[in-house]
Amino acid sequence: MGLAFYKPIFEKLEGSIIPTHSSAGLAGICTGITQAVTLVTPLEMIKVRQQTEMYTNQHQRKYHGLINTASTIIRQEGGLMATVARQSWGLLVKFSAYVEMKALFQRANPDTELKPWQHMVSGGTANILVGVLNSPPDVVKTRMQDAGRSYEGTLDCMKSMLKNEGITSFFKGSWLRIIRIAPGGAIQFACYEYILSWLNSKK
Repeated sequence: MGLAFYKPIFEKLEGSIIPTHSSAGLAGICTGITQAVTLVTPLEMIKVRQQTEMYTNQHQRKYHGLINTASTIIRQEGGLMATVARQSWGLLVKFSAYVEMKALFQRANPDTELKPWQHMVSGGTANILVGVLNSPPDVVKTRMQDAGRSYEGTLDCMKSMLKNEGITSFFKGSWLRIIRIAPGGAIQFACYEYILSWLNSKK
């Protein structure tokens, strides 16, 4: 939805106000901010908090159910900036990579429309890049939203990880994430292109 909503807006500004080929990336940033502020931050934080307390004794748990977890977090904490960074950067990579992959296929066959498998390859490849390049903000976001955190803020979390665990700590779990999100990207963009084509045919 973010690509369909924001990209046409930025396309009108390309070449005059913003650089050419930047509409997809800017659409990703705007979509990431919108998602983080309105939905992803609260739901991600609730999920992480409940998961980290999964093996805690029932009587020692701080959170009890969805509503209680949400109200406790709202009263005591924040956590927005780490999620905004993850969503914005991740969708910038995702949308830009998808558009560029499509462009490679189009340059190879300029006189034919792209086939569904080409959209799937483009979407899957884009999400592979997201899995690698967006791993640092994703790991930091998870650390920040962990109830047992000992960080003063996002920068403090990053400094502590780099100092105590090294640069590889920012990429923990990347392969598992790639395995999970690459097929999703393939299906997501293939469906997006099919629906977009269907809507355009109805005009």
